[in-house]
Order: sequence, then C-alpha cells, then structure tokens
Amino acid sequence: MSLKVYMPPPHGGKLVDAVIRDRDKVINMAAGAIPYDIRATRDPISGLPIRNVYREIMSIAYGFFSPLDRFMTRNEVENVLKERRLLDGWLFPFPIIFDISEDDLRKLGIKEGDRLLLRLKGQPFAILDVEEIWRFDPKDLADRTFGTPERNPEVVKKRFDEKHPGWLIYRSMTGTALAGKVYVINEPVFKEPYNRFWYPPAKSREEIQRRGWRTVIAHQTRNVPHTGHEHLMKNAAYLGDIEPCHGILVNAIIGAKRLGDFVDEAILEGHEALNKYGYISPKRHMVTFTLWDMRYGNPLESLLHGIIRQNMGCTHHMFGRDHAAVGDYYDPYATQILWERGLPSYGLNAPPYDLDKGLKIRPVNIKEFWYCPKCGEIAYSDTCAHTDVAQRFSGSFIRGLIAEGIEPPPIIFRPEVYRVIVRWWRVYGYPFVNKKYLELKERELEVDVPPMEVPLKR
Repeated sequence: MSLKVYMPPPHGGKLVDAVIRDRDKVINMAAGAIPYDIRATRDPISGLPIRNVYREIMSIAYGFFSPLDRFMTRNEVENVLKERRLLDGWLFPFPIIFDISEDDLRKLGIKEGDRLLLRLKGQPFAILDVEEIWRFDPKDLADRTFGTPERNPEVVKKRFDEKHPGWLIYRSMTGTALAGKVYVINEPVFKEPYNRFWYPPAKSREEIQRRGWRTVIAHQTRNVPHTGHEHLMKNAAYLGDIEPCHGILVNAIIGAKRLGDFVDEAILEGHEALNKYGYISPKRHMVTFTLWDMRYGNPLESLLHGIIRQNMGCTHHMFGRDHAAVGDYYDPYATQILWERGLPSYGLNAPPYDLDKGLKIRPVNIKEFWYCPKCGEIAYSDTCAHTDVAQRFSGSFIRGLIAEGIEPPPIIFRPEVYRVIVRWWRVYGYPFVNKKYLELKERELEVDVPPMEVPLKR
C-alpha cells in the first residue's frame, strides 16, 4: 500500500509549464520570428559575465518561478518593487526583466506585438512574445529592488553598491526592457554532472511522491558543504516539528558566481558525496539545483527560495544566519525577521505564510553550529557553556586552507568532499571561481542546445 503524500500546492495554485515539445507547434510558433542571440550581462568595469538571462527563461518555463510565466511589464515591476507582489496578487520578491540594448532594438526593428526567436549558443532556444517595450533607470531599479537604510531600516544597514553582486546585476542592465510570455521550444541537454541533479518542479514532486516523503525540508546552498552545513541539514530536520522531516532536499543555485566561490560542479558533487559516502542517509537526502544568477538578496532572496522550493514540493525551509547574503548590507538575521514577523517597509506586514496569496512552505529558523574545543564536538548556538571559546565555521578560512593545498581536518571537512574539490581543481587549474572560469562558464554554459532548423524572418 503506497503512502499518501501531502505536499503544498505550487505557488499560485498551478505549475507553469512553458516548454513546447510538439515539433509541428514549434515550427509554427517560430516561423517568421525575429532572431536574437542571447548575450551575457557583464560588469561594466571588469567586463566579466555576471548573468545570463537563459537561466531565468529556464526557471520560468519549467515552473520554478510559478506562477510567473513571463518577463515583467513596467506595471508589474512597479508592483513588485512597492508590494513584492505580482499584478495578480501573488507574492514575488524580484523584478524579472528581459533587457536589450537600444542598438539591437533599432537594428532588429522590434516593436510591440512581435515575436522573438531567442537563440542560445547559435541554436533556436526560446520564443518571447513582445507585449510591451519599456524603459527604466538601472541604478534606481537596483536601489529599489534591494532597499535602502532610509526606506527599509528594519534590516538594511548600509547602501548597496557595485560590490554587491545582485545590485550590480540590475545596475548593469541596459535600461530597455521587453515584456511578455516566454516559451522554451528546444530543450537544452544538461552536461555532466548537471544532468544527474536536474529536478524541475514537476519531476521533483514526482520523486517526492515516489519516495513517500510526507515532510521535506529544503536546504539552500551556493557552497561545497563543510560539516557545519551537514549539521544544519541533519538537525534542521528535527527542529520545530512533531516528527522528523522524511526528506532533505538540497537545492543548489547554479549560475554566475562571485570570484572566490566554489565552482558549480564541485558544489553539486560535494553535496552528493555526503549521501554517497553515508554521512547522510541517501534514503532521506536528495541533491538538485535551480538555474539563477543569484542576487544575494538575504530576506528577499529567501522569499524567492521559498517560492522555488514550495514549487518543488517542499513543506519546510531552513533559514540560518546571513541567509543568501554577501557583505554587511543586511542585518545578519534579516531573513529570520521576515519569516517571524514580516518586513512592513517592503509591503510584507506579516510572515510570508500568514499573508493573503502568500506561501504555504513553513520556515525552520536556525542560529548557528560551531566547534567547541572544550567539548571536542560540534555545538549549536548556546547549548554548551563554552561560547567564549567558540570556533565558528569560516568559509574564507576553509578556502584559504584549500588554496594552499592543505586538506582541512575531518572535524570541519569530510575527506570525500575535499576529493571532489581536488578533482575539479585538476579540471580548471584552480579550486575556486576566477576570471578564467567565469568566461569559460559563459562560453560553455551548463547545457548543450540541439541543432534545430526553423524558418526565420528575413
């Protein structure tokens, strides 16, 4: 007898599926469309790629961002910036914008009502139906997206600037946007190792059902796991529930990273190593990813994470200190403030699960794990009396050891995880994201696109 699994509904009530698989329909849709080659958004100073909109197209079309099924109009962006809601009222934290240069707009003669054939790596990939062409001030958009100390004093501690990767993404946009529905018409094929971890929401829900997991807690990651992350996963599944969560769904954010971050391939295979070598039971641990050039938006990013993981079928989401953060722009516990009482200055007067057209996924707020040298073990928050000698997990310290070729001790890093890092180190010649890796990643991407012939507009 199979176990009935009760998972939360998709955000908005229904998963978006904008992947067209019928060949004849694809040809009819693409016939006469205006071809446009997708390009990276680049840092205007360094010239390095910081975003590729193909990842947003994939996340829209496969339902990760449900109920969003399009690139936003001016009015929708305004609504998101003022109330963090789509025009139909459903919570959504970030503007999702397809920007294009004025030069390309003029050369191609694009006007409202046109259909674009978006090409990726030289092949047809997606279609964008242009409903609206609108313009914006990139700096104003960046400021309003993340907030300011004056407007959002509950959590914003200092003004955002070019050192913040998410602010820089919006600041580096062209200022001209195309709004409209988007469809994938030629499914990309994921390369190794990404293909092993590709669980879009419909597939993720099927897998959760197959495994009989009634409760599933999401673990957000952009890092190779140290033992502090491992303890977060193991212990978060026991916090705040009558029974332990049946499943732990690791969902890595895959996209352009900061210089010095771990490479994406090592992040995925590092988490896989935890269940592959028995540190977490594979019966209750699953590694997946979402394509998204991370905005590092702390409480706002956590809202997007909640949407993504609810759409994937999770019942709970763990949130720790400095969730999805970089630098000291936000209060370290900004995300927990959001999920405990809301952020009125962002238009969120209650926690996301207590708002009309809000989320169903529930938070598990966690402080931090650290190593206690007196107890000789990992401790949680203030559960022992030796906080004066607490040795906290430092990502920069661990990366410093690895960069020197020193294997971190097992108390903070599993040897099998370290071997994953070394393997990809040999592939790329360096264990972390550097300029060479970012350019290579942009050129290669995570996918190949099958050849496809379609009649183009002349």
